[in-house]
Amino acid sequence: MEQYLEHTVKKRKATRVSYRIVGLIFMIVGVLLLVWGLLGGGLRIVRAAIGLGAVFYGFTLVKASFRTSAFDSTYVFEEEQIRIRQAKKDVLVPYFEVTNVNLVIPDPDMPYYLLKLDSKRGSFVLPFMGNRDKCDAIYKWMLKRVGIYEEEDTGNSES
Repeated sequence: MEQYLEHTVKKRKATRVSYRIVGLIFMIVGVLLLVWGLLGGGLRIVRAAIGLGAVFYGFTLVKASFRTSAFDSTYVFEEEQIRIRQAKKDVLVPYFEVTNVNLVIPDPDMPYYLLKLDSKRGSFVLPFMGNRDKCDAIYKWMLKRVGIYEEEDTGNSES
C-alpha cells in the first residue's frame, strides 16, 4: 500500500502565463480608459470607472497566477499527517484536523475521479485521471485515519 501514499497534482505553466498576459492586457486597457476618461469628453466618469475596474481585475488575475495552488503539489499521506509539498513551502495537515473526506465521480462512464479533503486549513481537491485503484486506496486510507471507516474482519463469503 505504500505505493499509494503519495499523489502529485500537476499544474500547467501555460495557465499561469496566460493569467499573467490577460491580467496585463486588462491593466493596460484599464489605464488607457482612465487616461481617456480623465482627459475629457462625454461619459468621463463611466470610462474612468470601467478603467478602474479593469485595472483591479487585471491585478487580481496577475496576483492569482502567483498563488501556491497554481503550482504543482505533492500530497504525501504519512502516519500522523498529510504533508503537502508546494512550490515555496510544505503544509502539514494532521488527520484530526480533517473534517470531511469525499469521493466524487462526476460521470460513471468517464475514468475521472476527485477526492475532496476538507480541513481547518482549507479544502484540497485531488484529481485522479484513469487511476481508480490509487484513488480508492487513498480514500480508504483517509477514512481510516480520520476515524470514519473501520475495516471489518470478514471471512471468505463466496460459496
